[in-house]
Amino acid sequence: MSAKNKRGLGRGIEALFEENKEKEVNINKKDNTFDHLPIELIKPNSLQPRKSFDMELLNELADSIRDKGVLQPIVVRESKGKNQSWQIIAGERRWRAAQIAGLHKIPVYIKNLKDDEVAIVALIENIQRENLSPIDEAKGYKRVMEKFSITQEELAKTMHRSRAYIANFTRLLSLPIEVQKLLENKKITIGQVRPIIGHKNCLKLAKIIISKSLNARQVEQLLKEEKKDKSNNKIEPDINILHLERELEASLGLQTKITDKNGKGKISFIYKNVEQLDELLKKIKL
Repeated sequence: MSAKNKRGLGRGIEALFEENKEKEVNINKKDNTFDHLPIELIKPNSLQPRKSFDMELLNELADSIRDKGVLQPIVVRESKGKNQSWQIIAGERRWRAAQIAGLHKIPVYIKNLKDDEVAIVALIENIQRENLSPIDEAKGYKRVMEKFSITQEELAKTMHRSRAYIANFTRLLSLPIEVQKLLENKKITIGQVRPIIGHKNCLKLAKIIISKSLNARQVEQLLKEEKKDKSNNKIEPDINILHLERELEASLGLQTKITDKNGKGKISFIYKNVEQLDELLKKIKL
């Protein structure tokens, strides 16, 4: 992605619409005004961050559309290299609900935006509606950063978020898929799951959190107790093994570690240079 495009993203979402104001005066009227297009000529956008749609909510929206129509036009752009085809920039839920409602045409606002601008607009439109799942939001951030080679800080500025906010969301993608599904299905919240990100028993802990309805503070306390239990259950080293380690270290001049379990195990030596290794080999061969 060019430095020029990065600066455009850095100015924030308002810039995506302000850049075209002067152009709208002189270009073809149909390219920047409200219009009605056949639904079948409009296609979803691959840059759309939302990958799942709640059918119950879609049906509710469809009922509203049957009653009052589509009150807010969707935003589209003409598909590249295709005649009589448009790609959704914002408003895919309305487009889907309009199909369920049986509409053949839908009001649109045709806008000429670049790929990077489309991705940002689609992401913001979904987030502002407050019904995008945390995982879809995190994937949206990651997709925009990777596709357009921008940093968390640059994306945060464009999204009017803090860099920490973007970082915390993208960390959710390091969770096991099973835990991500629990987030998507609203079985667990971001606050509950954040303390267990990176934990080796993440899924097990997530199930405990859900079964006991633990809040974020209680989850943190659970982790502290688990750490304390591990510390208390630590096996004390055998005094005889320690004595043998010290004897070998004194004899060989090398740090020595003996691992023993029921009379079986291994001896490890740590050498710092080739000379120490040669000396060790000579003593072993004696």
